[in-house]
Amino acid sequence: MIYTYIRHFLWIFVALLLFIASGCASDWPQFQRDATNSGLTKDDLPTDPGITWSADLHRIDVPPVVSSGTVYVLADNGILWALDKNTGDAIWKYQMDGWVFQTSTPACDGDRIYAAIDSGNLAAFDAKTGRMIWTHHLTENRFECPITCADGKIFLGEGSAYGKGPKRYLCFDQNGNESWNLTRETHGYMWCGASLVGDFLVYGDSDGTLLSVDRKNGTQIDLLELADESKIGFARPDPGRVRDSVSYKDGYVYTASEFSADTGYAWKVGFDEATGRFLDAGWSSPVGFSTSTPVVYNGRAYLGVGEHGHPGALVCLDDATGDTIWSYPVDAGVKSSPVVSISGDLPRISFTTAKVNGSAYCIEDAGSEPRTVWKFNPPDNGYILAGVAASDGCIFFGTEKGHLYCLSDKTDDDWPQFHLNPSHTGSTISEAPRTNQTAWITDDINALAGSSVTVADGKVFVNCVDVLVCLDEFTGEMLWNVSFEQNSDVCCSWFTPVYHAGKVFFTGMKTICLDAEDGREIWSFAPPSGKGAVNGSPAIVDGKVVVSDWDGSHYYCLDEATGEELWNFTVDGSAQSTPAIHGDKVVFGSWEWGLGGMIYCVDLDDGTEVWNLTTENSPCGSAAIEDGVIYMTTYNFDGDGDLMALDLDDGSTIWRETINPTDSTPTLADGKVYVCGGVEGFSRSLTYCFDADDGDLIWVTDPGDKIGDWRCSMAYADGLVFMGKAAFTDFGGTYALDAVCGEQVWSYPGGGSSPAVADGMVFTLGGGKVYAFGDVNVTGGGFV
Repeated sequence: MIYTYIRHFLWIFVALLLFIASGCASDWPQFQRDATNSGLTKDDLPTDPGITWSADLHRIDVPPVVSSGTVYVLADNGILWALDKNTGDAIWKYQMDGWVFQTSTPACDGDRIYAAIDSGNLAAFDAKTGRMIWTHHLTENRFECPITCADGKIFLGEGSAYGKGPKRYLCFDQNGNESWNLTRETHGYMWCGASLVGDFLVYGDSDGTLLSVDRKNGTQIDLLELADESKIGFARPDPGRVRDSVSYKDGYVYTASEFSADTGYAWKVGFDEATGRFLDAGWSSPVGFSTSTPVVYNGRAYLGVGEHGHPGALVCLDDATGDTIWSYPVDAGVKSSPVVSISGDLPRISFTTAKVNGSAYCIEDAGSEPRTVWKFNPPDNGYILAGVAASDGCIFFGTEKGHLYCLSDKTDDDWPQFHLNPSHTGSTISEAPRTNQTAWITDDINALAGSSVTVADGKVFVNCVDVLVCLDEFTGEMLWNVSFEQNSDVCCSWFTPVYHAGKVFFTGMKTICLDAEDGREIWSFAPPSGKGAVNGSPAIVDGKVVVSDWDGSHYYCLDEATGEELWNFTVDGSAQSTPAIHGDKVVFGSWEWGLGGMIYCVDLDDGTEVWNLTTENSPCGSAAIEDGVIYMTTYNFDGDGDLMALDLDDGSTIWRETINPTDSTPTLADGKVYVCGGVEGFSRSLTYCFDADDGDLIWVTDPGDKIGDWRCSMAYADGLVFMGKAAFTDFGGTYALDAVCGEQVWSYPGGGSSPAVADGMVFTLGGGKVYAFGDVNVTGGGFV
């Protein structure tokens, strides 16, 4: 008895270590979060979700995994993607030798990401860089089950290809060395991920069998046929196939099975964690067809039921008896495994429905019945096979149309940084006004043409030459203003304020951090060069603020909380760009009058140079980065300029197109690049749309319309692109064009400077005023 208690205590301790090793509480580093396939999270699930971001990849049939700020997903064409968790920007991708249908969920141990594909290859990659560390071709039987990762070992089984035959469950160490394999005559392991229970590995197979294996050497300890009445009193004559991963909790393993489109069972089977043997304890419950891994919490077991093309449900069973407490019916099979958040008073369960134009759901267990929290139908109408991953209040899932979605209560309807985000894509998921109706217009507050506004937390932050002004987003009322010292070497600086985590940042002779609520100064940083910034705005990510000092020829990285300098980088010429940050790389330019310039890529962590590129013309503006490609313009003081697409990894040129001279930061949306160019009185004002892949021109505005300007960075939202029309040194009009064909949708004879879009409204500057377009049924402005 004492021995059993000690073993039980040790297993609890080991389980705690496994939980810690799997990553922080907000990570979701493998299928169903951990090595027991618990499916539980202490993170909140969204309550009123919107699309924070989406990524257009390739057909997706596995749930993503999340580790250390990165989302990893294996697409059906064999590409393993690493995406920024906050923005959805691609950090890296690797084309594996996959075929057409990937069902093995990768796993991450923090340093490495492991992926297995249908061609029978298993590979390990550096989680940060995407460098392949090793790869092995192991089988012709496909890999179809999730990878289980724990204690420096990875476990997975061969798939169901070619029917019944010798199939292996494999164990490798993190360096790619095979530790053991267990070979059996079986139909294989489709979706049959293993659960780690103390010293044992427990998994099922397509023959309706559960196995217990010594996880150190692969010795088979026990085998349970779910139809064997001599072993368990709740056996079923027609258990069918186990095609889900086993989960474990408190001395029991849980799984599901399917015999036909109408018949299947949920199973709870006793398991002796000291000996690794199955016990005649538990239950089987006729729930119908199920390939869903049960999640067990607070005396209840949750799982999905229903086959392709049939109605389904999320069911809740009494953990003591297997009786159904409630069932939540939906219009399609729930083949995915649920995710259960235990952060609140009542558990919340998220799952997806397997159908064309399927949906993601969140329901709440209200005791005797479920309660709908939300249903989300993604806009791509794709089939949804896989379930979701949960992290930091976000839900991540993909569709067979190839879109990966991040849902959260924070829908990024804000416009918090220059050109929206640190990568400067300039493309938001916000709705946009279809008419030129104004919500409000301020009086002349000296808002600086050439700059843009930031919109966040219900506020609009405006550069007014030597005063930073904060306005109410929905009325235009001035909330506060703060004077600052601008760079005395120039007449003005077109910086855009930046909002992050309740603070607003901007640059003059100093970089200043204010409390966004009342304008109180939190810290300031004076560049050691004694030079102030010109035109370049701060860029903020991961607690770092990157700024410049113009003719001081430096970019500085500061600690967001304190303003302390972390590193600096010296450039040739003037440092004018707003730094573009993508993953662990920072891109910016420098230039000298009439002498061309340089584009640099440096490491965000320490400022070391990754590469540099000399340009014939001057990269006075800022880069935009998406999917590992940099898009950046150059200004020619004597003729045409350039729009370039460069490889983020090495700076090599992918394509280059000639355009009118411009400092415009490109806008990226739906595989297209939008940019303005032209200097009134010197060259034609034009707005362009190019194909992002090859640089082919898709459309350009009529020169007679004079739409566009070298100082204007466009905004994309809701199928429209927004830009301004020059009025010599100022702006004299705002335009909305159809993003597909370039036709004019609406215009207004005021504003036009680098529009921003937030909460269904368009914000822009001109004539010293701030313009807000959109129907919010309020009147504002009229103040001094």
